Amino acid sequence: MSKRPSPVSPTVDFDAEGVQHGFLKLPISTDESAWGAVMIPVTVINNGPGPTALLTAGNHGDEYEGITALLKLSNTLRAEDVRGRVIIVPIMNVPAATAGKRTSGLDGGNLNRSFPGNPDGGVTEQIADYFTRELVPMCDVAL
Repeated sequence: MSKRPSPVSPTVDFDAEGVQHGFLKLPISTDESAWGAVMIPVTVINNGPGPTALLTAGNHGDEYEGITALLKLSNTLRAEDVRGRVIIVPIMNVPAATAGKRTSGLDGGNLNRSFPGNPDGGVTEQIADYFTRELVPMCDVAL
């Protein structure tokens, strides 16, 4: 039985050359907004053929060192500094970081304990599913 496609959609083109800043958009419906979305920041730096590296931080929302480092890198890394592609996701668990907590402020989920995820699960499971089925498979190395 195959799972349905991920509800997450990127606002960037992973194959386009150059530097792009965008989001991994996960639609949600809450009491505050029936048409809301979790907007996970993503930067793609692509410069021709070569390996793809995925750099992530913010798996837990209260671990700010990696988030800060990758936000700085995503704003300074240039295409001419790269051979291949670098995908930077500085805040994997935006709901947890927004709440200033280790776990998601939306569903209480611990992203680190939610892999491989589920496209039909809660917000945290849906984020884990996107990384498992979509993002990690396109990479040669993930850090």
